[in-house]
Amino acid sequence: MFGGFMRTRVLTLLAAATAAVAAPQAASAASIIGSFSGALLNVTSSAQPIAAGSTFDAFGGVVSSTSGGFVGQGGLISLNPVTASAGSLVSITTGFGSFAGKVISVTTPTNAVNFIASGLFTSTIAGFTTPSKSTVTFGYTQTGGAGAAISGSFTLDSKSAVPEPATWGMMIAGAGMAGAALRRRRTSKKVAVA
Repeated sequence: MFGGFMRTRVLTLLAAATAAVAAPQAASAASIIGSFSGALLNVTSSAQPIAAGSTFDAFGGVVSSTSGGFVGQGGLISLNPVTASAGSLVSITTGFGSFAGKVISVTTPTNAVNFIASGLFTSTIAGFTTPSKSTVTFGYTQTGGAGAAISGSFTLDSKSAVPEPATWGMMIAGAGMAGAALRRRRTSKKVAVA
């Protein structure tokens, strides 16, 4: 009787967990997933020619390509001067959110400086107000040596930082069902000894 009671109790709890996960819930803020990229305008550098450790400044930037949750967004961005060295702070503001992070890597191919910053993008787009883990890749190129014009580009790639509550519920329910199946299999393999 105790085994039947436990099985009924486990199945009832699993059914309740499944119903809670499947029930419609009020819209909650989520992390935005997607990317946007574009060109930086009127770029200047603290060093000529450009090199790792240079501080880059720009009038701003123009978003020219979007994907995922950023589709339909665009316009100008503003950013603080950025130094191409690990640990330097990066701050970007757009009409649809802001990014704050630190430079994590720098590479210097011929006539160029590229670096990646990691941090959080906080969206102002309705329904996507939970900060999301993001990276921003900057590329600066100067052909023609010291004093030549510098072109710059950026790409922000945003990923969800934490699974949604429904995902957690499904993982917990799945683990519970796997445990119940293992327990049932273990108790049904009893062998009678003659």
